[in-house]
Amino acid sequence: MLSGKDLGRAIEQAINKKIASGAVKSKAEIARHFKVQPPSIHDWIKKGSISKDKLPELWRFFSDVVGPEHWGLNEYPIPTPSTSDTKSELLDINSLYQAASDEKRAIVAFLLSGNATEPSWVDHDVRAYIAAMEMKVANYLKNQESKRKSQNITKTGT
Repeated sequence: MLSGKDLGRAIEQAINKKIASGAVKSKAEIARHFKVQPPSIHDWIKKGSISKDKLPELWRFFSDVVGPEHWGLNEYPIPTPSTSDTKSELLDINSLYQAASDEKRAIVAFLLSGNATEPSWVDHDVRAYIAAMEMKVANYLKNQESKRKSQNITKTGT
């Protein structure tokens, strides 16, 4: 992950690309998106510092013009839950969903929709990919359960 002046330059380049793409008209519009004042955007660029809780949204917002390598990453990190509390896990899932690209959210919505009407982008290839993923996950979960059970078996002495 870039930091300092390198991060500031990366933010400035991403902003310029976003404006050039026509997706936004100004830095002020970007500031409104992030719920900050325009001087904060200037500080992000000048100082190369941004609140860590804004990073996932920064990556998502600019994902249409730059990839993870632009930020010095191989891939976007997936936050891990800090507690096993169900409410906390749901909040983490929700924040991951909100930080995801529109495409990923459409995929998740389709996967969770059950037997609802399929979107027009779903074809036999998509259905085959989903079936293959479900089969692979089922095998993975079965193997994990077997490993867990074998670790719980204790030998008794004779």
